[in-house]
Amino acid sequence: MNPLRDVVDVSVHLYRRGLVSGIGGNVSARVDDRVFITPTMVPLDQVTLKNVAMVDLEGNILRGGRPSSELELHLEVYRRRPDVNGVVHTHSPYARAFSVAGIEIEKMEGFKGLGDGNLPVVPYHPPGSRELASACAEIMVNENAAVLENHGVVCAGETVKEALLLAEFIEELAKTRFIAEVLKFMK
Repeated sequence: MNPLRDVVDVSVHLYRRGLVSGIGGNVSARVDDRVFITPTMVPLDQVTLKNVAMVDLEGNILRGGRPSSELELHLEVYRRRPDVNGVVHTHSPYARAFSVAGIEIEKMEGFKGLGDGNLPVVPYHPPGSRELASACAEIMVNENAAVLENHGVVCAGETVKEALLLAEFIEELAKTRFIAEVLKFMK
């Protein structure tokens, strides 16, 4: 397992799958008291081993360029969840559309640790703000995923690859829910 390589691979995968576009989204992996995180203002398909930032848990840059503007969100999740070593933040279109429309996404079977009910929604705060980081981390103390109102999805896992799988599952879940609702009108 190489967390730095995983950050690069997951970033490129998210971009190619259409779960992020432009300079949106970010990915991180924690190793002990260090965090590898995607750089700011770089499309995820252009993330490389050389441009990934490495920071400590206080956000001090140890190597690389400027970390993602959502660095504090990732760090807050890591601080509150010692079991989490990977965080993925997407702007996946179906899940994001539900958040923009103000419709909660009902959980479905199929992913360990997701639980029952609806995916929790973090009230809107400006991207990159301490308020967003705090509100999201507060919800994720007891959840592995949260929908950011008018923004996207944040997923956590034991590894960044596990967080990726959860992010893909949530987008599939949102897409399935959307298609099901459209099909109800066709009856």
